[in-house]
Amino acid sequence: MNKNPGSLHRNFRAGSSTLEILIAFAVLMLSLTAMVSISFGNQSMSLDTETNNEALYMAKGSLEEARALSRHSFASVLAATANESIYTKELEVSDLTPCRKEVTSRISWLVSALRPQTIELTTGLTSAAEIAALGGDCITEPPPSDWDNPQIFADDTINPGKTVDIDVLDKIAYLGADASPYFYIADTTGAVQGQSGGLFVTFANGFDLDAKPNSLDAIKSGTKTYVFAAVDDTVDQLRVVDVTDINNPVLAATRTLSSCVTGSYPEGWRLKVYGDRLYFATRETAGPEFHVFNISDPENPAELGTGACLGTELNTTVNDIAVQDRMIASSLMRFAYTATTGNSREITVFDVTDSLNVGSTTEVVTARQDLSGSQDGQSIFLVSNKLYFGRESASGPDLYVYDVTDPTAGVSLIASWDASADVLDLFVAGPYAFVATAKPSDEFEVLNVSDLSNISLVVEYNFTNKVDRIDYETDFVYTNGLSTPNFQILHSP
Repeated sequence: MNKNPGSLHRNFRAGSSTLEILIAFAVLMLSLTAMVSISFGNQSMSLDTETNNEALYMAKGSLEEARALSRHSFASVLAATANESIYTKELEVSDLTPCRKEVTSRISWLVSALRPQTIELTTGLTSAAEIAALGGDCITEPPPSDWDNPQIFADDTINPGKTVDIDVLDKIAYLGADASPYFYIADTTGAVQGQSGGLFVTFANGFDLDAKPNSLDAIKSGTKTYVFAAVDDTVDQLRVVDVTDINNPVLAATRTLSSCVTGSYPEGWRLKVYGDRLYFATRETAGPEFHVFNISDPENPAELGTGACLGTELNTTVNDIAVQDRMIASSLMRFAYTATTGNSREITVFDVTDSLNVGSTTEVVTARQDLSGSQDGQSIFLVSNKLYFGRESASGPDLYVYDVTDPTAGVSLIASWDASADVLDLFVAGPYAFVATAKPSDEFEVLNVSDLSNISLVVEYNFTNKVDRIDYETDFVYTNGLSTPNFQILHSP
């Protein structure tokens, strides 16, 4: 038995005080730890906010730089990657059409090994300058449908004769023919599924072009619409038709090439409008085959050049032309890309920058492409820095894709495709390449070119008609045909 209860009470109080002090220290330590965590957490959040804001500013800046460049050289807006301080800057560019891109600016960085951060901004760029340079004839949206089931939407037939070329502008199709009146206009604005006939307009004034046009290019100029024609005649090889009133086309101008253009083939063969210049070619003949016209006034075209013989002698036939402005080493240059019959230069590129002044044309020899075999170049199409080239059927590929970022430094092969037939014409929009071939039963191919490392066939289509020229607009493919119906419109519902 405890004989001293007072001593026991004193010992208990002393123990309680010690426990209270320990608890108080524990509470204090927890409070201090929380305060330190909050303090450093706030600092971390402050740093995150600062880097996020800086990255957002950089992302916006990259998009603005791309937008500014697009106003001067739309084709020069290309994918790029760079490092700046702690950040990785990526510009991702999707070429939807020759006049439309989707651009994504992505900024990424590491806060720590376990905390990667990314800011991403996306915008669409449409080039008003490129649309104007192509005379308004440039689509701004990729195909909305998947094009795995092409069908004849509508058709019509000219009689007499066969169609030889086609160009479409705002759903009005302009066709050349090999018999009088040699020129036809189809109004497809009101065409309906299954329509056969009733598309060609009747010329109230009895218009006749008086010669077969081998090549056509329709443009808008101010309030008027014109069609430039390279015609199969030894005089007035260039003819300009005012088609503002499609029921009453008018011959607005003609031009005869220099008397130096002689030999077997002095007739007009191919042409392309770009800006206020017209690039015009004959087949290989005696004298100059390549010519440049100032068409700032479409009704008064003037051939550029110096000396008695205007134009440039190529010693080959140009079967197709594409023209584009590119920024090269901070200088805006203009190049003409051609598909030719030259055995050692099926793709020939010309520097036509000086054509803006005096019409001079100089071959960019470093860009020349000599493909195996003797098959001729047939078709060409440009989308940004990608050049699509079709040739006559060969053992191996018939369709090639080249990188033409800087033609003066040469061009490089990106991809190729074996169409097993002549690639007569092509048009690229969004993920698809629409291809006219010489296959007897599958004249039309749709290729998926969204991944050029793995081009794939979407579908082949049998027109039951040989097709050699095509155009694309608003999810419709327009074609000429060498038998009836010789004008057809394809659509994929």
